[in-house]
Amino acid sequence: MSHYESPEYHVRFKEDAFELREYYDFYIVEYENPSDPDLDRGFGTLFRYISSDNVQNEKISMTIPVIKEVTEWGQKMAFVVPREKWERIPTPKDPRLKVQKFEQGLFATLTYSGNSSPRKEEAQMRILEKWVHQKNYTITSNFMVAIYNGPYVPPFFRHNEVMVRVAVSG
Repeated sequence: MSHYESPEYHVRFKEDAFELREYYDFYIVEYENPSDPDLDRGFGTLFRYISSDNVQNEKISMTIPVIKEVTEWGQKMAFVVPREKWERIPTPKDPRLKVQKFEQGLFATLTYSGNSSPRKEEAQMRILEKWVHQKNYTITSNFMVAIYNGPYVPPFFRHNEVMVRVAVSG
């Protein structure tokens, strides 16, 4: 897992599988398609983009995690842009892909292993939500799922996280 680039952050607090992290700015390429709320075509579309299906025909290094965001209508999926491309991020050809800045901020996270499924992700989000409220933080974004491994990694070796942007209540 460690040979792939991932976003930079600072751990401000850790308790068991929970962390409060300060993420620094980074860029993503996000797949959003209201007619594909379950992201059936999301990963393939993003993979084609990094495999050179972009205006500049540039191959882009794989990064981790792939980030899914739960929205009112379904989900979005995003690929983290490697730092070396930040000055000239290749332009997506596919209109369902957009380059976005992932703004610096405070995030609560919960790490879990095994296969991820909508049911398991929802359960982990509820556990994280309860922890966030116990720690007196306010949720300020949609929940996200960070997937660090490909589908062929055995479940007991998989690293997944749910995360949400938070602010200090008060």
